[in-house]
Amino acid sequence: MFGSLRRRITRGYVLLAVTLILVVVVASTALAFLLYARGMNDAIGGATQRVADAAARSIRPGHTLEQAAPQIINAVGRSRFHVLIVDDRDRPIAQNEREGPPSPGRAIVIAVGRAVGLPRARVTVPGGHVIISADFDRFGELLLWYWEIMLPIGLLAVIAAWLIGRRITSRAIGPLADVTEALRVIAAGDFTPQRLLNESTDLSELTAAYNDVAYSLATASAERAQTEAQMRQFIADAGHELRTPLTIIMGYLDVLRQGIIQGAEGTQRTYETMLDESRKMRALIEKLILLARLDRAQTAVRPVPIDLAALAQRVVKALEPLANGRIQTDLSDEGAIVTADESELYEAVKNVVDNALKYSPGEVRVGVKRDDRKACVTVSDSGPGMDPQDLEHAFDRFYRGSARAEIEGTGLGLAIAKRAAERAGGSVSIESEPGHGTRVVLCLPRLEKPAAML
Repeated sequence: MFGSLRRRITRGYVLLAVTLILVVVVASTALAFLLYARGMNDAIGGATQRVADAAARSIRPGHTLEQAAPQIINAVGRSRFHVLIVDDRDRPIAQNEREGPPSPGRAIVIAVGRAVGLPRARVTVPGGHVIISADFDRFGELLLWYWEIMLPIGLLAVIAAWLIGRRITSRAIGPLADVTEALRVIAAGDFTPQRLLNESTDLSELTAAYNDVAYSLATASAERAQTEAQMRQFIADAGHELRTPLTIIMGYLDVLRQGIIQGAEGTQRTYETMLDESRKMRALIEKLILLARLDRAQTAVRPVPIDLAALAQRVVKALEPLANGRIQTDLSDEGAIVTADESELYEAVKNVVDNALKYSPGEVRVGVKRDDRKACVTVSDSGPGMDPQDLEHAFDRFYRGSARAEIEGTGLGLAIAKRAAERAGGSVSIESEPGHGTRVVLCLPRLEKPAAML
């Protein structure tokens, strides 16, 4: 995996090493030439003066430049300079250059020296000229020796760069290979997080990003599975709740069709029963629609400032015909202002109070209290209470408790209240003990009373 990328990166390390070695060799060679040229410039100045003095002593009347050449060459010196004596027509007369053609390496040094422009001097003497230039022999030998040393060092450096490059590349590519393999596992449908490379690496951010994505995918997958299970359960429960009244209606319709029921009184009771079951179905469907709307995240919440005590009073008035005077209120606490969708909050409070009226034959108390941070509606009853198992599932949809089958209801009231409160940033809690009644508290963040409501 990633073999081509690994080879390209390794070649990059090798090319970088070769480039650095060449740069070092070329730069050091150029620096050596420049320093050598600087030193020779001063030396040739002194040699020029010695040539002039030697020519003045050696070339006397009756002597030629060819006869004086050895003395002039000796005056210049043989160790550092190349001396060429020519006549007035630039024909060579004498020189101190070594015999034989230069070696290939020395020829390269001489070519480089000429390209750099090493200093040379042309001294005019009687009968011709003396040309003084740097002698490359010793300098060339030193330079070639330097190049011969740098060649094996360069080869070792290239080999080391190749080995180190392979090592570094393998460590760098390793996380990519691990992440790629892990992504293939995810593509195959396994969203289980695989923690990769917890130690510090150059690609730690990549592996950390993968770990975050894997965890998010696993969480999303688990939530989706849970949502699908809840949806299947929801559909099954809704179908079960709707099946009973629908079966009753269909049964009575079949009886009416067959003419089994005789008399106006029997027919009237049949119609009333069918109408009652139809109302139950309608109420259940309305609550299912409301709950589905509350569950949709894209459904916009239209929050407005609401006086919680006034809203609770509206709920009490709406339910008074069913309560037969059993509702007691304590709604005098002013300033219990919250922000929420008014229709959703109304349905939440109404369902809590309606539940208390259904399950408690006695008094139901509705109160509103506030503190510095929240405002709460408290609904308490003196009914039979709930055992721990029922209390644990109180907010589950369609759950009505093992001892509540005879009481008419849908099992959606507290689920609606909980979801509506959560959409407004609040919460619902419940306290109950068998034989000691039930207490439901719906709390929302409190808002300072706006000027428009004063």
